[in-house]
Amino acid sequence: MLSILLIYWIWKPFANLAIEYDKNKWMYFLLGLLSYFFFALLFCFLYIGLFGFLNGFDAIDQIEFENIGLNLLCFALGALGCYGVYEFLKRKLQKQRDLSVKEGIENIGVLEEN
Repeated sequence: MLSILLIYWIWKPFANLAIEYDKNKWMYFLLGLLSYFFFALLFCFLYIGLFGFLNGFDAIDQIEFENIGLNLLCFALGALGCYGVYEFLKRKLQKQRDLSVKEGIENIGVLEEN
């Protein structure tokens, strides 16, 4: 059930962003979903690497991955990374829109030569 809510929480803002800037909403949703999984997986790899570095790489077999705290931390950091990607896209698309509007205003009244 939580995974359905997670997918909705990722889909809604990315789809709204794509609609606002006339982009493909399914590509932006896929980008948001992949960014969540990328950052969650990146944290897991960093955790395993740090654990192995501090306790010896033979101790990696002793990590208990069914720890609720570790799962919540992976969830939170994945969501934080996904939010970062959302904000990056929002600023990038806003900058593109501002540049296109600025170029359009500068060209008002200029005759095109054919």
